[in-house]
Amino acid sequence: MALWLSKKKKRSESMKKRFGRNVLQRGNRQFHQRIFWVLLAIVLILAVFSLLKAMGLLIPAQPTPLIIENTIDLASLSLDQKIAQMIIVAGQKWNLQAWTRMQLGGIHLYAKANENIFQETVSQFQEKMVIPFFVTLDLEGCQNPFAAFKNFTAASEITTPDAALKKGGEEGAYLSTLGITVNFAPVVDLEDTIWKCRSFPGEPEMIATLAEAYVSGLQKENILATAKHFPGKTLVVQDPHKYLVAANISTADLLPYRRLSSSVKAIMISHVISSGSVDSQGIPAAASSEAVLILREGFDGLIITDEVNMLGLKKFYPTLDEMYLAVFKAGNDVILNFNEDPHEIQRMITVIKKAVERGEIPEERIDASVRRILQAKGFNVS
Repeated sequence: MALWLSKKKKRSESMKKRFGRNVLQRGNRQFHQRIFWVLLAIVLILAVFSLLKAMGLLIPAQPTPLIIENTIDLASLSLDQKIAQMIIVAGQKWNLQAWTRMQLGGIHLYAKANENIFQETVSQFQEKMVIPFFVTLDLEGCQNPFAAFKNFTAASEITTPDAALKKGGEEGAYLSTLGITVNFAPVVDLEDTIWKCRSFPGEPEMIATLAEAYVSGLQKENILATAKHFPGKTLVVQDPHKYLVAANISTADLLPYRRLSSSVKAIMISHVISSGSVDSQGIPAAASSEAVLILREGFDGLIITDEVNMLGLKKFYPTLDEMYLAVFKAGNDVILNFNEDPHEIQRMITVIKKAVERGEIPEERIDASVRRILQAKGFNVS
């Protein structure tokens, strides 16, 4: 009997131990499960946060501008809104919400597969914009974002004013159907030894004449033409997309710009470090107030920088902040920045805003550019 009781006691103790272990293991499993779900929730929250940040949705949306009878009171726009109007970015769909929230001045489009995609993209971007985007692209004939489905004659093949006028009219009419508002053409560099197809042929007088005809045809279709690349010689030394470029500018290089100054709506200034008839004082022309001042003589249209991430400008400055300050301080109206990170574009706006607030850039200088931009978009500005 005692032996039986002893065995029973041992079995009971063994069961208690197993039960205790089971309870402990069950508790451990529940604890680990709770830790797992907490960690998973944290990962999901961080993922959503990262996604929202990448899309620029954490950037505060600007208030809707007040427009009365097609008139905008410039004083009603915040400083952020005014600086944003001076920026054109790459019009990629994944940044649509960010760019519209920031109320930027324009989007630049690259090649797409067909006309429908172009039209759909423009429509989506413009849908909620009280002040519409400039919609820009490069259509120069041999630089053709429609190459997959439509061809145009290269500028290098145009030899008469009638042909140039026809080219401008045809291209303008086509761009209008897609919702494009600005073409970064014509190229009026006197030579093109790099691409060999972007400039009109002939002597300076003929190039100016062909450019005038092309601009007339393009702008009759309500497309803003952009003569480029002031002050010249950007297609004959090295590719400014890749290298710092320096060139001596002659009066002949400037002739097309002088001829076009009363008709063309915009002129693009390049990153060439220029000497001679335009002395940029040892820095890229787009960042040179001296070069911009020479361009502004007799011209009241838009002065647009070439894209600021081109190495011909970017390599010149130790930091992006210094580069941003330089191109705004120089007196340009529109800055092309095709960095696709919304936070970098917002950071640029903040850098310029702080410079205005501390008096480094006069707000009147910003206002003068925004006035030109809004007028080019068809608004009256008070």
